[in-house]
Amino acid sequence: MSWGTERAYRYACHPWHPTQTMSGFWHALTQLGDSRWLLPMATTFALCLPRTMASLRWRWIVAIAAIASITLLSKVAFMGWGVGIPAWDFTGISAHAAMSGVIYPLVAVLLIAPHAQLRRPALFIGIALAVAIAYSRLPLRAHSPSEIITGCLLGMSAALWTLRGNAGLQRPPAPGILLSAALGAVVPIALPHVHTHDVVIAAAKQISGHTEIHARP
Repeated sequence: MSWGTERAYRYACHPWHPTQTMSGFWHALTQLGDSRWLLPMATTFALCLPRTMASLRWRWIVAIAAIASITLLSKVAFMGWGVGIPAWDFTGISAHAAMSGVIYPLVAVLLIAPHAQLRRPALFIGIALAVAIAYSRLPLRAHSPSEIITGCLLGMSAALWTLRGNAGLQRPPAPGILLSAALGAVVPIALPHVHTHDVVIAAAKQISGHTEIHARP
């Protein structure tokens, strides 16, 4: 049985195989992990943090950039040269899982920053949301479990690294929070036909010099 055939069989037999009833829910949930929304929202949110949090701001921006780069490289490696792990059904890190993992936990904690006793629950809520978004990629058949798990671990590790040693957290001013949400929402609406997956495909072709990309059957 080929790599692609095995993957299709597993998708059909596993309990997270999608149903008509749940399909709409998973599609709605997965939109929260769209990089067209997450990247402008998180970048603006970080830049609007108070000056006293400059260290955390730049640690977070560096973490987001690093996670995005690693995720992109893993996808380009497979699409351009077929580099993957067939035994794990791994063809590249899930961007939805990785980016949600590095962004939502930080946003949740920073929104509740003035209330120190609520920061830990907020962190868990952010992690739970990121995990739910990551899981949505499974019933939608967008990624395999190994790609989801890798993305979650990578993104959340970066989020925890960003928060490490930052006790004096402050929330961005209300206008900054509103601006972050507005910019994040505007990009997908303004660019409905621009998808990050298409950008990755174009990058893989350009870098590898191939006219066709590798893809799972």
